[in-house]
Amino acid sequence: MTNVIALAKIGKHVFSEDPNDYIFHSSYNTFKIVLEGTKSITLAAATANQTFTQAHGLGFIPLVDAFAKRTAASQVFKPNGIDVELWGAKLGMTGDVTFNYVQADDTNVIFNFDNDNASARDVNIRYFCLEGVGA
Repeated sequence: MTNVIALAKIGKHVFSEDPNDYIFHSSYNTFKIVLEGTKSITLAAATANQTFTQAHGLGFIPLVDAFAKRTAASQVFKPNGIDVELWGAKLGMTGDVTFNYVQADDTNVIFNFDNDNASARDVNIRYFCLEGVGA
């Protein structure tokens, strides 16, 4: 017999064989991806706090995660991160595009960026909506 830790969704039984009946089960992956997509945006030059939305069409507020990539760059960066263009021992990391955050409400996934460059920047975003605890 193998011991497990399990927490069933409201109205479901903890001894269910269906992985979708659990909020958490130590034998299964947690936080199932229920929707994923991409969004292309253009950041205005030298502008902070730029917000973009993407409708998710889910009947609940999902947990969300994302990563971004400037179309002219080869690396990706996560929320609370910058698009590193240069690294130096004295300067540390420098970059002009900051991915401030990703969050969701009951209808949209919300992305927020800063662009410190004097030119507009094209950015591609890949996002994931995860099953919420109450879903």
